[in-house]
Amino acid sequence: MDMDELPAKEFPKGPVIIGLVVIILIAVTCWVIKEKKQDAEKQVALQSLDQELTTDEAAVKAERQKVEEMTRSLEDLRAQIQNGQKKASKEIIDQFNKAAAEQRAEREKFVQMADQYNQKVAKYQELEK
Repeated sequence: MDMDELPAKEFPKGPVIIGLVVIILIAVTCWVIKEKKQDAEKQVALQSLDQELTTDEAAVKAERQKVEEMTRSLEDLRAQIQNGQKKASKEIIDQFNKAAAEQRAEREKFVQMADQYNQKVAKYQELEK
């Protein structure tokens, strides 16, 4: 027998297949760990945002009630002036204008608070997805 006639050695496929399986298992394990970590971080963010929303909701409701009370008081004063119950003196008119300015400022504050609250709600809903 010549050297040319010796059977060619086959490439060992077993270790290559085992190596590929191990690499795939490591990749899947890393992916699962990463997903679990992201989910845990997402849950922490949701809990924190939920607490903020609870606090903000109470503040928005309180501000709305304050604006409503100021509006009622302002309307009562306007009605008293228009009905002649209070004489439309410079002092009363100044009082009315001051109350109206305060009411507008509080209403603007309420609008800003409500907008911020709504943005947080949207963020919360986005995180829930």
